[in-house]
Parts: sequence; C-alpha cells; structure tokens
Amino acid sequence: MARSVEALYGPPRWARGDWQSDLGIARLRTKIASQPLGPVVLRTLLMATIAFFAWYAFLGGAASLRDAVSFALTATNMTRETAGPTALVTPEYLIAARTSADPEALAPTAPIVLQLKALLDEISPKCQEDRYAVAAAVITAHDALASRALDDSAVSILTAANARLSAQTRLSWPTRCGDAINRIVAERTATR
Repeated sequence: MARSVEALYGPPRWARGDWQSDLGIARLRTKIASQPLGPVVLRTLLMATIAFFAWYAFLGGAASLRDAVSFALTATNMTRETAGPTALVTPEYLIAARTSADPEALAPTAPIVLQLKALLDEISPKCQEDRYAVAAAVITAHDALASRALDDSAVSILTAANARLSAQTRLSWPTRCGDAINRIVAERTATR
C-alpha cells in the first residue's frame, strides 16, 4: 500500500524522524504548552455559573436545587439515605425524625408523618416561607422547649401556629410563620 501511495504522490519529503526535529513544529509545541490556563478556567466558571442560574430560574428554583443537592449528596455517599432508596426527605418526615424518640423506626407513611403533612398542607398557604423553612422553625421550637423541660410535640406547635393564623388574619397572609412559632415558644417558656 505504501508503494501505491508513493506512486501516486511521489516519495515522502521527510525521512523518518526528520519531522520531529523540525524547529517550527518544536516552537509550536512549546507555544501550545506555555499558554496560561487562567482564561480557560475563568470562561469555564462563567459558563457553569450562567448554567446554574439559568437552571435555578427556569426549572423550579429552590425546590429543584434542593432536590438536586440531595440527590448529589446521596449519590456520593456523603449523607445516608433516609426512608428508602428513592424517597426524598420531606419536611414532615424531617420534623418527625428530628422530634421523635426513635427516628430509625420511623417510616415515611407513619401516622405521625401523615398528620404533620396534613398540618403543613394547611399552614403552607398562610406562610411566606417554604415548607422546609417552616419545618426548621418547628424543629428549633421543639428543641428550645425540650431544653426547658417542656414536652410539647411538633404537632401541638404546628396546631398552635395554625390556630394563630386563622381566617381572622387572612388579610395579612402570607405572613412569616417562623415569627408565629417563635411567639408560641416565648409564651410557653414564659409561663414556665
């Protein structure tokens, strides 16, 4: 085959090894190797940031971001999974797991989880915060009351907060539910 190529194009211009010692090719190799990586890194970071913000803005905001981070942390085994291999940690399950005596035996369909879900469904339209922020406020309130030896359940805290945000205060909805929960804690610790 080499003979047919030589017959068509003629003999090669370089002998074996000549092209590697050519000064023009050697200069080109050093020029490519000596280019700084700074602009490439900056362009990559800029494109990743733009892609992140576009994804955040167009595909669901905080909930989508939370699901993606939860998936990534679980996939890399940085956090252990709770409630099964494909279940996401819901706010009601999070409240139940953090406030129960035995979180390991807690199932995502346990009655307490379903009761907390119903309460969160009822209070969510009244709140400025998302369900996870309300769940964090309830967990903080439960821990604050437990530190003062008050045994109030998360259900009682959510029920009291929901009662504070009754139909009479509908004009001020959505309001900051974390503030209402903090006032409940302040009232219950003041009477103690």
